[in-house]
Amino acid sequence: MNSIKAAADQDLKTKWWTDARFGMFIHWGLYAIPAKGEWIMYAERTPVQEYEKWAAQFNPTKFNANAWVKLAKDAGMRYIVITAKHHDGFAMFHSRSDTYNIVDATPFGRDPMLELAEACKEAGIALCFYYSHVIDWHHPDSMHKEHNNTWDYNQEEKQFSKYWHGKVKPQLTELLTEYGRVGLLWFDTAGGLSEENSRDIVQHVRNLQPDCLINSRVSHIMGMGDYVSKGDNEIGMSGEDTRPWETPMTLNQSWGYTTKDQVWKSTESLLHKLVNVIGKGGNLLLNVGPSPEGTIPELSADRLREVGEWTHRNAEAIYGTTGSPFPCELTWGAVTTKPGRVYLHIHNDKWPEHEVRVHGIRNRITRAYMLADPNQRELKVVQTYEVSLDLYTLILEVPSQPSDTHVSVLVLELAGENDFDPTLTQQPYGGFQLDVPWAKVTDVHTVEDLDTSRIIRSAEWTFTLVRPGTYELMLVSYKRYDATWEGLYPEEIEIDTTGAQMVCAPSEDAVDTDSPACQHPYTPILSKLGEITWEEAGTYRLTLRSSKLKDPAPRFTEIWHADAVKLRAIRLVRVGE
Repeated sequence: MNSIKAAADQDLKTKWWTDARFGMFIHWGLYAIPAKGEWIMYAERTPVQEYEKWAAQFNPTKFNANAWVKLAKDAGMRYIVITAKHHDGFAMFHSRSDTYNIVDATPFGRDPMLELAEACKEAGIALCFYYSHVIDWHHPDSMHKEHNNTWDYNQEEKQFSKYWHGKVKPQLTELLTEYGRVGLLWFDTAGGLSEENSRDIVQHVRNLQPDCLINSRVSHIMGMGDYVSKGDNEIGMSGEDTRPWETPMTLNQSWGYTTKDQVWKSTESLLHKLVNVIGKGGNLLLNVGPSPEGTIPELSADRLREVGEWTHRNAEAIYGTTGSPFPCELTWGAVTTKPGRVYLHIHNDKWPEHEVRVHGIRNRITRAYMLADPNQRELKVVQTYEVSLDLYTLILEVPSQPSDTHVSVLVLELAGENDFDPTLTQQPYGGFQLDVPWAKVTDVHTVEDLDTSRIIRSAEWTFTLVRPGTYELMLVSYKRYDATWEGLYPEEIEIDTTGAQMVCAPSEDAVDTDSPACQHPYTPILSKLGEITWEEAGTYRLTLRSSKLKDPAPRFTEIWHADAVKLRAIRLVRVGE
């Protein structure tokens, strides 16, 4: 009973955030001046005394808190997370604990966090703070497991407790007592932080603002914090997270202001990624990097306004929704739900000619229409049930053209409480993808090499195949941009299914150019494994064995971009289609 109550309390605590679905991330600090990104001090081993000189030049007189908040609101974002202190140790607020801050150390002399707090309160936007609690290249006693200032300070002489009790906790106290309600604290890069200090900082926040959310990066220990922060630019697989989660994402490939990175995501790509994230039940935290003058670059602002035009028209299908009830990726878009409603987010470039088919909705559909249609003209609906497969099918007649820009939303109104088939069932159209989170993953055995050992694991899926035939099996992997394929899979992949077996070494056969879930620093690679024929529709099992399958119950969180390759799924593509 206590665990049930704790889960209910947690749901209530995070509800404002999960309802919001879309937020603005802001990386802003002294690093805007050299315009090479927020890791410039570490990347170039800049001495503290040299880096401090940028504070004397930092004078963002064009900063306008109301303009920033208005832009977030125009984009459809409902909370803002801003870097109160990044890894360079410079406080972007008036800290009494350390004079190395924007009020005391710059000619600007104003507290932008205070101005943002006032603007957010007036606009009904939740203000949240990013705080680098472990890495601080300015402080002589900050100590991370690998990313430390070793050019100014002797690692052996560091006394972490001086930094922890002399700067971190006092500054967090300031942020949580002087700026009104703080929606959440976004911690980052906790490598090397002890469990004792992890729990200490969580309790410190709870004591000051009990309702302030804490992200999982507060610690490298699994389960800490109120929700999961995925890796930078990481969109999880279907079914990967049972806790509330978010994807922090860049508009280009950088977080802080930079003049060199001009690889910008298109509005269409951003909307595809937004619906992919919310369709999996997550939040999207989309980043901007303001200039040293205090302005959000116009190209970033234009992208956000274009996204906002769509989010405001389709607000009903975004905010306060839950993710898709179907345990698989959908090739044509995404699904969100509310009590009595299902929203089909269809990519315009996948718009069907005549009809949409969906398996697994058990409710009777009372009405269907396009969300962007002001007249809500009803669409023809046919529902069928196939006893042998226990298969519910919705056939929905659609207009000849999409109703909106980039992504068009269909609304299904349901009779009774939402009732969906939870089994892994092949959906119509395109490939049928078996994502690793929907498999039962177990250890098989350990392989000992010369200097390393690796665990071979088994992933077993049970699924309903609706369309019999011959299928090409393709391994879906994410390869890091700087990795070469050779050696990434140290042993052959083994596949077992009804009446068939195959063993093969994955090769780099194709790039999946249509993946809304994979992005920098990874590329989605498809490896052809072979063909399998299923003569009849029905329930089947498929087992994959590889050392690249992850531990299903790890104790520590992994760094998203640490692996050169990630095994994500098996895709079944019907031959001849």
